[in-house]
Amino acid sequence: MFRLTLLVGLASCTADDSAYTNAVGPTDGAGGTGGAGGAGGSGGADGTGGAGGEGGSGGAGGEGGSGGAGGTGGTGLGSVPEFGTAPTFTVIGTSADGLDTVRDVAFHPFRPEELWTVNQESDGVVQFFNPGEAGQTSEERLDVSRNHFMEEVAALAFGKDDDTFGSCQESRNTYDGAQPPDDFMGPVLWPSQSDVFAIEHQFGLGSHVDMLHQSPFCVGIAWETEHVYWVNDGRNGNLVRYDFAEPHSMGADDHSDGQIHRWEEVVLTRVAGVPSHMEFDAATAMLFIADTGAARIHVVDTTSGTSAGALSQFLEPLDVYVGWQDATQFTLVDSGLVEPSGLALANGRLFVSDHATGEIVAYDPLDGTELGRIATPEGPGIMGIDVGPDGLIYYANGAENVVARVNPGP
Repeated sequence: MFRLTLLVGLASCTADDSAYTNAVGPTDGAGGTGGAGGAGGSGGADGTGGAGGEGGSGGAGGEGGSGGAGGTGGTGLGSVPEFGTAPTFTVIGTSADGLDTVRDVAFHPFRPEELWTVNQESDGVVQFFNPGEAGQTSEERLDVSRNHFMEEVAALAFGKDDDTFGSCQESRNTYDGAQPPDDFMGPVLWPSQSDVFAIEHQFGLGSHVDMLHQSPFCVGIAWETEHVYWVNDGRNGNLVRYDFAEPHSMGADDHSDGQIHRWEEVVLTRVAGVPSHMEFDAATAMLFIADTGAARIHVVDTTSGTSAGALSQFLEPLDVYVGWQDATQFTLVDSGLVEPSGLALANGRLFVSDHATGEIVAYDPLDGTELGRIATPEGPGIMGIDVGPDGLIYYANGAENVVARVNPGP
């Protein structure tokens, strides 16, 4: 069930009739003026304005007061088209499709009929084809080397310049418990063709096409341009920009052209087991971050800042590894969320999923004004969200192993 909060405005109809006294003499006194009309009611939760107040009663012989103006429209469900006023929900996939602690969802930018999900327990991907339609199908993809390159996968982000995607692993690199953690972990670049990913090169180092290793416990990833991705580094508690530069061949391991910029002053707080997704706005170069442990939405101007000098490279040779400082950053939302997790930026609205409450909340990305919120039927456990090519919201609930769609009400 969704939650609808209805704010009912009370019209304040104070007539304030004017008293009058008959003058001594041959003529009667003038009638009193009618009181002012009551104020209009507050806007309702569906976004409509309240009714105007009634005019005040006139004194004897006087005219009645004018009616009050109508109230301002509310900012409830009706103001968010993706919610509507009475949303319903369609289940797209469950554990029967291979979902296994599903943590993120994303539509393919070149093949919008493909909805991809990543799953923590299987270290793999489940693809849905024509999701929500009568002919929907699904397929689980498990790369041969997933126990390193997708171990405890938390998030994915598609590149839009070529057929690749990045994944982010909430792992310290144990090969699924086969060795002690060595922190040789970070984002991975993959081919995103359905007939290549986890299909070709299923030996050795599998089908991945690049990996850089400076961010264990990675919990969020966002694509910027070409092979550049932003990463929420949960182990070190800050923001990192990764440029894979030129991907190596499938299953190779040359990382020497990698360029990494660590934004150490952008402090982020991980909550174990909860992805902290991010969205890069290409129009403004602003990066929106679900800072789960701080219960806030944080924003960074990615065009700002200066180099803080070279950093010590860890276990791999890199072309560039530097610190970054003096970036412009601010908190957009600092209340009303418990464990923000998923983010989607679409149609001039920022959508945030709250892992702790099971809600999806819509905000104005310019000033953080809350526009509305809905409760999803699965409750707590919601993680990644995306707005599909049909303009509808799709989300993953890892606790219930459900991928579902929000259908706006009438």
